[in-house]
This record gives sequence, structure tokens and C-alpha cells, in this order.
Amino acid sequence: MNFLNGTYGFDLLSIILVLISCILNIFDYTRFLGTLILIYAVYRAFSKKIYKRKDEYNVFYTYTNKFLKKFGKSIPYNLPVYDLNNLSYMFENIKIKYTQFRNYKITKCPNCKQKLRLPRGKGNIVVTCKKCSTKFDFRT
Repeated sequence: MNFLNGTYGFDLLSIILVLISCILNIFDYTRFLGTLILIYAVYRAFSKKIYKRKDEYNVFYTYTNKFLKKFGKSIPYNLPVYDLNNLSYMFENIKIKYTQFRNYKITKCPNCKQKLRLPRGKGNIVVTCKKCSTKFDFRT
């Protein structure tokens, strides 16, 4: 995935543009405009002109916060940019979580609310919480 090195990624502006394009693509009369906005959002994400994309985001941030200040709200400036270089890492995490979901059942201790990971398919078992030593029955 070396072709993604140096790309800008998805920031809040790109995500909002994708959402707007999804809404516009619902209706027949606005489908063309929605498609153009989606193409622009994807272009921003894969662009290697990082400084221009940051300038666009700064303009969006400034005007959005001016509008939101009327309602007593604001957007924090340090929101993350979802970098496209780590796509394989993100897919690996999804794969690990899926295998964990298939093989284990997650529950909480009724006493201390500690999360416990139990093997699936063992039937009714007596679980002992490692944190507070509370014993309870659970069906896996």
C-alpha cells in the first residue's frame, strides 16, 4: 500500500461531504450534485496536496464555528485525520475483533462491572471475577 503514502486522509470536512452526498443521492433531482460532492470528498482524501487540504479544512472550521457559536457550541480543533496509510492495520483489528466475537462471549461482573471474556459453547458455567472474586452463573 505504498501508493497511499503521503495522502491526506479523511477529516471532518470529508466525512460531512460524504454524508451530504449520501443524502443528495437519495433524490433523483439532486443525484448528480451528490455524486460530484462524493467525488470531491474522495479526491480530498487521496490528495497529496496536504497543505491545500488543511487550508480548506481551516476555512470550513472557521465558518462552522462562527455558525455554531450562535448556539453556544464549537468544534474542537484537534480532531483526528483518518490516515489512509494504516488501512491494513485497521482491517487487521477488525479481523481480530471478529474472531474474538466468534470464539468468546463478553460479559460484565454483576458486582464490580469488570468486563470478562468467556469461551463460547461451554454451557452453564460458574464464573469467578478476577477483580472482586464474585461467583455467578452464566450461559456461554
